[in-house]
Amino acid sequence: MESLDIERPRDGVALLTLRRPERLNALDDRLLTGGLRKALEALDEEMAVRAIVVTGSGRGFCAGADLESQGFDQPTASEAERFVRSTHRTPVAIRGMATPTIAAVNGPAVGAGLGLALACDLRLAGPDARFGSPFVQMGLVPDFGVSYFLPRVVGTATALDLMLTGRTVDADEADRIGLVARVCDDVVADALDAAESLASLPPHAVTMTRRNTYRSMELDLEAEVLEQEVRAQAVALQGSEFPARFAAWRDQVQG
Repeated sequence: MESLDIERPRDGVALLTLRRPERLNALDDRLLTGGLRKALEALDEEMAVRAIVVTGSGRGFCAGADLESQGFDQPTASEAERFVRSTHRTPVAIRGMATPTIAAVNGPAVGAGLGLALACDLRLAGPDARFGSPFVQMGLVPDFGVSYFLPRVVGTATALDLMLTGRTVDADEADRIGLVARVCDDVVADALDAAESLASLPPHAVTMTRRNTYRSMELDLEAEVLEQEVRAQAVALQGSEFPARFAAWRDQVQG
């Protein structure tokens, strides 16, 4: 797709770059309603891809939905609902993928761009990264998963502060409130390093660690969370890579 670049710069790692720099990589209708989701799902299906880095070209990560998008000019409420519903398949797909994702935020991540970053498993910020949820300033409500992801990442009080004021936070504040894992001088390079590290790990362990963590935020501890841990751990203990990795870890700990 013309507005997306996909590269494989490291073993097991895919780099997906939004390529609309003149619009700060805002998502046009094609990207919003399936283009981005389909690209990510195709990478998720590739056995050779074990980690995905998402970033933007030029000065921005993603400025949200393009202001010229049809979503801002629907004739009826039902048609507006249909359009928005079609866009929401993307964050759901990202969170449901087996492959871990890392957002390398190199500039503004605003609106749906914030939702895109939040849907990823890890977020790294460059020095010029900025994050905002300006929906209320336009008379809108947060979408693209922002109202789901943001309170789970930074807590309810901070999430409401960001969503109700619409203010923008810089990279340092994002780091301080836990919105990103860390701030990096070269965010794409650091994200690729992190992705390469993830790609070297047993896929089942990575996937189930992610899924169990997300599920644990919604489920009962004893009846559901601990039960899913039991099942996942039983499979991990029988994994082909476990014996050698465990032996190496034990030797390291025991000296």
